[in-house]
Amino acid sequence: MNQEAIGKFIAACRKEKGLTQTQLAEQLNITNRAVSKWETGKSIPDASIMLDLCKILGISVNELLSGERIAMENYQKRAEENLVELQQKANNALKRSNFLVKLVIPILGALFIVKYGVGSRTWYFVDSISMAFILIPSLLMLLCTGYWRGFLKAFVYIIKRDHCTAEMVRDSTNALKLVCRSSFIWGSIGFIISIVNLLRNHMIDSQLAVPALLGDISVAVLTLFYALVINAVLTPLYFELNRLQ
Repeated sequence: MNQEAIGKFIAACRKEKGLTQTQLAEQLNITNRAVSKWETGKSIPDASIMLDLCKILGISVNELLSGERIAMENYQKRAEENLVELQQKANNALKRSNFLVKLVIPILGALFIVKYGVGSRTWYFVDSISMAFILIPSLLMLLCTGYWRGFLKAFVYIIKRDHCTAEMVRDSTNALKLVCRSSFIWGSIGFIISIVNLLRNHMIDSQLAVPALLGDISVAVLTLFYALVINAVLTPLYFELNRLQ
């Protein structure tokens, strides 16, 4: 189902009837902005007004969903194709809602653990230098490769699956892959650097207290920890976008 074709067809039929967008909107008791969205392919008419729209434009629902006039010999075939596409759209909406539920539950679980499990010790897991060590290189990689738009739109495509092409989805999956790899590489580098410095300091000061040593180890692990968190969040999005291609 091509929304752009449907929009152009609605606009052509409206002009054939000598109606403006405002006049058509008034007859349907909707805003002219809604009509504008149809004609630009940003959305399609709601099922509740589809019959009234077709009556005003002098077309059938089948022709509306096809985005063109249909000859009688092809009418049954196109009707079946439109029914299949509508069912696929409904299935995609169900999959999308199921994925969002699966994504929200782990996030809420993590927030619950942070709030009630870690409590006031949450600040133990926050280190601005470690975060910057991972986020800045990842951001620079996105900017230098031009994938930053694809990265931002990846979250939009997950929700609005019918508004993206295979090429757009491919750019977004590449952007997610880039951030995952970059964060893991820099997280590992940060971890190695921190451990080397820790061992060096320990060799210089062999009398280093155990609590201080454990604190230094925990800071060393933070860069790798942040990298794993980023991968844990973005990897499900990556596989979900892959399914859209």
